[in-house]
Amino acid sequence: MEISWITRLRIFAALAVGVMLVGFLPWQYVAPSAEAGEVFAVFADGIGVTDLWICAFLAFVAGFIASAVCTPYGAQIGIIAAPAGLAIWGLKSSPLSRIFQMSPAVSDRLGVYSRLRFEGFIWLVIVACGFAGAVIADRVFRKKQIDLPEQVKPIVPLPDFARAVVAVIGTIFIASFLINLLASDVSYSDPSFRRVTAQPANAQIAFGVFIAFGASAFLAKTVLNSRAYWPAIASVVVISYSIITYAKDSTLARLTASWPAVFFIRPIMAVLPVQMVAFGCLGAVWGYWMAVSFNIWRLHQA
Repeated sequence: MEISWITRLRIFAALAVGVMLVGFLPWQYVAPSAEAGEVFAVFADGIGVTDLWICAFLAFVAGFIASAVCTPYGAQIGIIAAPAGLAIWGLKSSPLSRIFQMSPAVSDRLGVYSRLRFEGFIWLVIVACGFAGAVIADRVFRKKQIDLPEQVKPIVPLPDFARAVVAVIGTIFIASFLINLLASDVSYSDPSFRRVTAQPANAQIAFGVFIAFGASAFLAKTVLNSRAYWPAIASVVVISYSIITYAKDSTLARLTASWPAVFFIRPIMAVLPVQMVAFGCLGAVWGYWMAVSFNIWRLHQA
């Protein structure tokens, strides 16, 4: 399925709306403080409850406007506006290692990871607000039914609930593996952890997370005929899973004793929740439509 130039313009417009309304407009309210190392995280005390409400509202508006602009494909394209805005926050943030350089003690690292463990749910709610705005605008402005060839004959047919569970669990393991592979920076051998890796650049993290969730969504659609939002939802679970797996007292104690604060056990431990959710959601949408395009190409070749 070839993307027409009009569709490409719609995608660009949706991304631009999200970047402006979510990425830049509220930045003065959510920008991380110097005391927190300019690391973008809720626990850094730069973001209050009111700020989050404002961001959620702007995400809804961004999704609504992007969907209206992209009519009649608003529900398919407008949903990328909110995560595009969050992606700007992730790119503008200082690396997580900045906090560990300021507070290198094991107890401080454990405290940071314990507060990051469930932060992704906050950013997923903001993405969901953008999704809601896109769906509502689609129902308001789309005047006729569109027939998109989204259905794929699943390799493994499952009931709806089982399909969702398998898609989420599969994404957790596939995305975790690929992020550790693709978001890696300079690495060194270590007798305790096999290898440790230095803090990746934000662009490297963006690339790794985007491709990881894109591949996960592609497989979920091709194998299970799953919707894009299940791999996207799994982004918050990947954060919790990684922290539970690697952020243990004894593990961090050995790491801290042997390596500078800019080194991590795995690259995924250097990814901020806002980066995981933003680029994970964008990658999931991309991978979903790549799977649809691949299915159309496969049917035509047959």
